[in-house]
Amino acid sequence: MKPLDIAKLFRDEAGGLIKAREKCIQIHGTDIRAAGNEVEMPIRSFFGRMLPKRFHVTQGHLIDRNGIVSPQLDLIISDNTSIPSLLTTADGTDYIPVESVYAIAEIKSTFYRSKKYIENFADTLHFIREEMARPLIENTIYGGLRDSTAMRDMFLGKPHKYLNPLFSFMVFVDSGDSDHTVLKNVFAAIPHEDLPGITVLLDKAVVFYGKRINSKFSFLKYPWLEQSAENSWFVTSLQGTLDTGSMEGNHLCMIYYALLEHLNQSFLEPPDIGSYFHEMLIGNGANCTQLVGR
Repeated sequence: MKPLDIAKLFRDEAGGLIKAREKCIQIHGTDIRAAGNEVEMPIRSFFGRMLPKRFHVTQGHLIDRNGIVSPQLDLIISDNTSIPSLLTTADGTDYIPVESVYAIAEIKSTFYRSKKYIENFADTLHFIREEMARPLIENTIYGGLRDSTAMRDMFLGKPHKYLNPLFSFMVFVDSGDSDHTVLKNVFAAIPHEDLPGITVLLDKAVVFYGKRINSKFSFLKYPWLEQSAENSWFVTSLQGTLDTGSMEGNHLCMIYYALLEHLNQSFLEPPDIGSYFHEMLIGNGANCTQLVGR
């Protein structure tokens, strides 16, 4: 059997996204919303096919136990083993308990600096972190065994300080009017903790948070948890070394790799669903009549 050419597979997947964008532009011209829909669906389909069935891939809103709702999100990856969606409306929009969410993303057809896509997503990330009830779950084995270490965390063996950090990323199929100066200005103007963990311009570059170690780079997935003077934002293009691959495919692979690593290193507890419906399930004791006694 021939070896599996992973680089070619990702090249073909990325090529399909580019063709979807180009086809939509031919049909709709400069209709940004239509072009966005045309790439959102195949990207959600890509992750739906590539991720294990224990993950639910959708679009919609996050909701917390207090009824606070996030802005609409193009991509949500939640836990499919407990409560992947609290409710789904007739148009297919999901409302996902925020505790059930592993990762969120914004997907855009083209980068336009005037549209402030990154700035808007940063506002959404800030809102979710500051306004929605999603407590971090401490990994009690982190830093070594101690009296407070939970048996669960010993068995899980996760590497981070918290078990349920929220991973976020952005995908632009076309880099549009971006360049290094534009990206530098955008990322310098936004607090580190509000920026997505990785931003990919499929045809041009990857922007990531990390630190330089000699001639290599360490990629850090959670800018809001890993603040340090040693860390910074970097931009690079992944040329790869395989003739069968492509830069676009390598960039798509980078997202997939970062997401898989995050999913494998995370643990979510099932949400307390009673807290979502508590206010609806309170009756009037004075009007409660016993029907049958024993």
